[in-house]
This record gives sequence, C-alpha cells and structure tokens, in this order.
Amino acid sequence: MTHPVVPMFDALAHPTLSGDWHGRGVDATFDTLVSDLASDGWLGACAVGLHGVEGFEAERFAAACAEHPSLVPIAGVRPGTPAAALRSLVELGYAGIKIHPRYACDDLSDPEPVAATMRAASDVGLVSFLCTYLWAPVGRMADVEPMTAVLRVLKRAPEARTVLVHGGAVDVLRFAELTRHNPHLLLDLSLTLMKYAGSSVDEDLRFLFRWFDRRICIGTDHPEYGHAAVRARFEALTVGVAEDKVHHAAHHNIR
Repeated sequence: MTHPVVPMFDALAHPTLSGDWHGRGVDATFDTLVSDLASDGWLGACAVGLHGVEGFEAERFAAACAEHPSLVPIAGVRPGTPAAALRSLVELGYAGIKIHPRYACDDLSDPEPVAATMRAASDVGLVSFLCTYLWAPVGRMADVEPMTAVLRVLKRAPEARTVLVHGGAVDVLRFAELTRHNPHLLLDLSLTLMKYAGSSVDEDLRFLFRWFDRRICIGTDHPEYGHAAVRARFEALTVGVAEDKVHHAAHHNIR
C-alpha cells in the first residue's frame, strides 16, 4: 500500500537567537526553519529552546516565534526553575518546557529537581519535553541506565504531560512500552529516526508505525537534520502502513 504525501508537524526543531548551532556555523535561524517547513510540506514546528545554548532568553525567543504563526514556542529551562518563572512562560505564549539533562543538569543522578520542575510546569498547563538521549562521557552520566534514569523522574511527576524526546534512542521499543501504559506520555522519534538508519532500529520503527501509531510523533531535531531528509526517511519506513496510521504519527498526535 502506498499513500499520498501527508502533512507533517515537526515535534522538535531548534531555531536559535544567535542563528548558529553549538558554534558549528550551521544555519539555525528562525527564517530558515520556517522556509524549510513551507518548502517541504510541513504544517509547523515546536520551536524548542535550550537553556544556556546560543543565547536563549525566554522573552526574545517567544517574540521571535510570534513572528511566525507556524511555530509553537517551547522554553528551555533548568531544573529548579521557580513556579513564578513558569507562570511567566505561559504569559509569554509558551506551550511547554524543555529539560535537557546533558545541557541543563549534567545527569539524572538526582531525579527530584527535574521532576519538581515538571510537576510545577504541569500545574500551570505546560507540557514537559524531556530528553531521553542520555549517552555522554561517563563522567556526565547517571550511574543507572537511561531507561531507569528517566523512569525515576517520571515516577515523581506521574501526571505531567510529557513528550519523551528522541524516543529513548537505541532503547526505542522499551520506551514505547513505557509510553503504551501511560496515556500522559508521547514518544518523539527525532534523532532516532535518522541516527540509526540501516541498523536493526529500522525494523523497530517500522513496527511502531504499524502498531503504535497513536502514541508517537516525528521531529527533525533541526538543524541537525533537514526536513526533506526526515520526510524521506518517514515515507520509506511507512511504506505499506495504513494512511490513517501515517497521519497519526505525522501530525495528529503532536498537534
């Protein structure tokens, strides 16, 4: 079964205020992101800031997003962000927060500061985007495997609506099972969709698109990956998948 080109919504894109990306000279401007979305048939994107990265500042980032109706702002925060600061994010138009352990707090050895921030965000209606790619130099990793590190956070914020960013990487099926039993979780497949192309993860992803279509979403991790390339991978992995299931993963679930 083949299906026509479907609209897609980018669950994870990283425009930056500096326009650069980790000092690599990569084009991460808001204008380029919006242009790429339009040219490759994407409906819009969650524009996700990272605390301390490329000059992120909540008011300026929200203002930059407001110039582009297709962007939904997500604020990069550190664990321990006060409740008052989270309420101000809502006033600025943010839909969620992003907690990135490798940038914001080194590891998840102590889950409570992250969980407390997620609980406080939930109280004011913000969705939490929690990075699940925890591989790093050993000195910056928790002393437990990534699934356990993330689970210890989630158990302390059991009702917080959460997007599990990057799908658990090589543990994508395990994270899918975690998501299956917890309706407040959504599994984002950014990075994992692209990074492990040609590996056994391809079969895991094909399985998820066929049988787990209501609990996953697709992000580009822009500017790490381009929208045309991510669409091509998505279309290749969903050949033979029913059209309604393709729409669920492509845009419906995250929207």
